[in-house]
Parts: sequence; C-alpha cells; structure tokens
Amino acid sequence: MNREQVQKQIVPDNHREPEVKHDTIYMIVPIPVENKNEFGAKNAEIVFPTTKKLKPLVHDKDLPSPPKIEFSRPQNIYSREEYINYHEITGEMKDLIIACDYDNSTVRNNAVALVSISPGTFNLGQICDIFDFCYENWSYVNDPIARDYYAKASETLKNGLNGDCDDFAILVCSMILAIGGESRIGFAYKDDDGHAFAEVNIGRTSREEVEKYLLARYGNAELNHKEEGEDWWLNLDWWGQYPGAKYWDYQKGTCFNIIRNIYKELE
Repeated sequence: MNREQVQKQIVPDNHREPEVKHDTIYMIVPIPVENKNEFGAKNAEIVFPTTKKLKPLVHDKDLPSPPKIEFSRPQNIYSREEYINYHEITGEMKDLIIACDYDNSTVRNNAVALVSISPGTFNLGQICDIFDFCYENWSYVNDPIARDYYAKASETLKNGLNGDCDDFAILVCSMILAIGGESRIGFAYKDDDGHAFAEVNIGRTSREEVEKYLLARYGNAELNHKEEGEDWWLNLDWWGQYPGAKYWDYQKGTCFNIIRNIYKELE
C-alpha cells in the first residue's frame, strides 16, 4: 500500500465479520474426512490459540469431485532469500516476501489439516477450502498509522485470522504454496488507494471442469483470471466472495511470484 494511505484501504461492504466468542483455544483439531454430520455433509474444523472462535469449514452440499490442478512446474524453485537478492528488493517489499513463510511448520500443518476435507493431489477443492476458511473467519484490522505491516502467514494464523488485505493475500498464497500449489501476490494501486490480492495457477486444468465445480459450490462460475502461456491464474481476491470473483479495479501494480523468481508489473 501507499504508506500515506493506510487508512484509506478499502473494506468491501459485503464482507462478513465472524461472531466473536471469548473461548480460549489451544490446539488444532481437524475432523477426519470420513466423519459426517447428521445431514451427510463433511466437516473439517481447525482452531488456533486465540480468544476468537473460528468457524469450521463445512461442505454443506453434495459437490462434484474437484478437478485436479495440473500446471507446468518450474525446473528451478527459488527461495525467498534468492528472490530478494536477485531482484535487490529492499524495504517494505522485502518484508512482504519474507512474510510468505509457506515452509513454516505452523503454516504447513494448518494448511494440510484444513484441506483434509478435499483429500488427494492438489485440486480445486483444496483451493476453495483455503479461501473459504480464511474469508469466513477474517476480521479486518488496519496497519499502524503511516506504515505497512506485513504479518507473516504463521503470525496471522496465531492471531486468529486478523489483519488487512495484504495479510489475507499473504496467508492464502502461503497456504497454497505449502500444499504444493503455485500462488502469487499482486500489489495494486488506483489513485491514492492500494490493495493486495492473491492468485493461483490453474495451469492446464479444463476450464469447463473448473466452471462446473465453482457453479456447484458457489452458485456462480465467474472465471476472472489472467492467461500466461499454458497457465492461467485465478483471482483469489479478498475483495470478492469466492475464487474467480471480479478483480479490484486497479490502474497499476506489481506482481510477486516467489518460486518462479518473477517480479513484474501487473497486467
């Protein structure tokens, strides 16, 4: 974000705030996929060390099998340190990259437990599970005055999913990277406003299958995305209510793809 405009970050009118219950939560409690409630819906619950009671992830309807995500994996995988050094990234942007601690055990363990409701190789159901859980439990909290604070993904999990748009993007991106997917972060600007969002690489996966699954799960099959060669990137913006929702209307920005070592202007 533009550091002078922290207070102007946009909070969507349709964003749903979770009910807060002051129960002390101590540990992760995943419910096995085999367990179903009385209506036959599968449940997966994760709770964190916070006073905020998080909503469990529930598949409350019969869904088609989620399509597997097949994308062209890079031959060379770059670390955060290599990415920062190669592009000579400093200051707040360096803080952003460091915050994507997808190889942290807290991030990895919580991501794995969460997507156990959609088991198997990396698939669209797991992407939706991560997005839905983070979105439904997110509480918007501003950064400190006159500076951007980029919370590590592991830090956001520990604080009970509280933060601003860049913290949400960092968390979603990191959790997807932690389970074998490819995700990236876009930093966008329009006039004096700033926004951050994540995208996920859907790769060579059939668009018809993606549309079918999103329609069954959300009642909407918008596929707001960007095409790059054989790959296409699905929007995971907190501004929307589901994967593939409309992008925030930006004028310019920067795209960060850590594992591919790509640093470029947003399209």
